[in-house]
Amino acid sequence: MRHKPFVLGALVAALALLSACGAAGDFGEGGGFSDSPSEPPRSGGDSGDMSGPPVGPGSPEPDPGQGGSTPSPGQLTAGDWDDNLNFSFFQKYLTEAPQGMPAHSSADRVIITVRDEDGFPVPNARVTVGDAAGKRLEAPTASDGRLLFLPTYDGAQGTGSFSVTVSPPPGRPGTPVTTPVEGTAWNLTLPGARGVLPTELDVAFVVDATGSMGDEINYLKAEIQNIVDSVRGTYPDVSARFALVMYRDDGDEYVVRSFDFVSSESTFRGWLAQQSANGGGDYPEAMERGLGAIHQLSWRTGNTARLTFLVADAPTHAENYQAFLREANRARLSGIKVYPVAASGVADEAEYLMRVAAQLTLGRYIFLTDDSRIGGSHAEPHIPCYQVQLLKHLLVRAIGSELAGRRLPASGTDILRSVGNPAQDGSCTRADGTVTYL
Repeated sequence: MRHKPFVLGALVAALALLSACGAAGDFGEGGGFSDSPSEPPRSGGDSGDMSGPPVGPGSPEPDPGQGGSTPSPGQLTAGDWDDNLNFSFFQKYLTEAPQGMPAHSSADRVIITVRDEDGFPVPNARVTVGDAAGKRLEAPTASDGRLLFLPTYDGAQGTGSFSVTVSPPPGRPGTPVTTPVEGTAWNLTLPGARGVLPTELDVAFVVDATGSMGDEINYLKAEIQNIVDSVRGTYPDVSARFALVMYRDDGDEYVVRSFDFVSSESTFRGWLAQQSANGGGDYPEAMERGLGAIHQLSWRTGNTARLTFLVADAPTHAENYQAFLREANRARLSGIKVYPVAASGVADEAEYLMRVAAQLTLGRYIFLTDDSRIGGSHAEPHIPCYQVQLLKHLLVRAIGSELAGRRLPASGTDILRSVGNPAQDGSCTRADGTVTYL
């Protein structure tokens, strides 16, 4: 693999350094955060001007290496993007994919939403879609009651009619209902059900462990306790568990090393203490094997929010592109949202694969920006509108959104810089008059 600059190390540090948001009081109104960087954030439009000091508190620390000092939290910056919210733009993006990328048949996407009789979303309802030839999809709804059905991708033939059966979540009240459906938005009511937000949280971190990742693992060793504390402090009634998957590449000491879900932070910290970074050689990695390993973890199937943060700076090998997308689709069928986190090494191929994985699973594509001045230059993503935030805020907010059953937007104090001049309502009008949304 291509040697990674310090930025990916700092990225996983930021995953661990959510401790800065550990107390419940860190959340402002609407799920935002009330703290702000000690350096005044730059405001302003979409010029992308990086002049002036870094936006994080203080200057970036030097690379601590193995056994060095840990950098201070709250320096890495990132943006995020929802390709399902901007579906027409996503379809155009797919047509401009780098040469050799696999096709993604999603133009006929259907959004299925299951609600109770009071209009509240029903998480983990079981949805089965069939046509004249048989079953095409069976999967649970997310915490917002939604699920994607992709007729062509899911093997449907032509434009035949579909029927959908919705059953209540395991152990929950409700009467199964079967009905014919049509169109691209299927809004279904489950009689007798109650829309109850998740009381359980399973989060898996899938992280590259090649080359220069030694200091990243040390960050996780030092700070994973604070990740757990942050979630538990903010959501004391939620049963939270965390898992870890480290991956390298074929021919290395190992390709995948997995540690199953645990609620004990001390046990998790002990597992981390055993890790080291090594291996790699060419640029691509066994990313499909890393993502695939989440399906061997003991995910809960009850009233659970399930999500994976895939931390990567390189794509999988070209011959494994389809294998990676199959693993992402398995996540969709299992009700696991994938939130890719793209570091400085990410180029067009990796962005494509990561965005498809996020789109399939109703996740959001997360990417680092240059605002922090940490590491190498970050390629500008192929999107027209986003808000730069501290990465630690963005990741905690992603978890909070899954537990809340709706997206928790960034508050004004969290937004360091905007690209695309978003309006107050989150809409961004482009030069050609089309509109995208944050």
